[in-house]
Amino acid sequence: MKIFHTENNREVVYVQLQDIMYVSYETDLLIPASIYKKGLETIISPLNRFQFVRLEDREDVEFFKDLDFIIDYDQYKNLSDEELKKEEKELIEKANIIAEKWNNMTENERRKNPSLSNTYNNIRYMLNFILEIYLIRHGQSSMPFPYFVNS
Repeated sequence: MKIFHTENNREVVYVQLQDIMYVSYETDLLIPASIYKKGLETIISPLNRFQFVRLEDREDVEFFKDLDFIIDYDQYKNLSDEELKKEEKELIEKANIIAEKWNNMTENERRKNPSLSNTYNNIRYMLNFILEIYLIRHGQSSMPFPYFVNS
């Protein structure tokens, strides 16, 4: 998850360590070195993967603004359970369409369309965090949100 915040008249973004690792190792995106370095300062484990890292460089903030598959907490926190389920259903439908298309391709077509597989993986990643928001809301999970977040 990512959370944008204004501090001292500057926009910053708080991003979970898990997201930095996902972008670094599970996508083919070129990430700014400052983000990569920040994510590698800590050994990421199941105990700290949800920790948020503050990024203030303009390039870093813009980079995460463009990543739709990293859930922006502010866009989901006030959705009702029904609205969350609707979002989840729409993403599952998109994933199923992609899976069907992928499964009907030849090996050669798959090699020519790696972005299809990446999009599928990104949707699955988003689904995990929609579930996490639901669990947080219902007291079944907790999150080490930055100081300014009222979950």
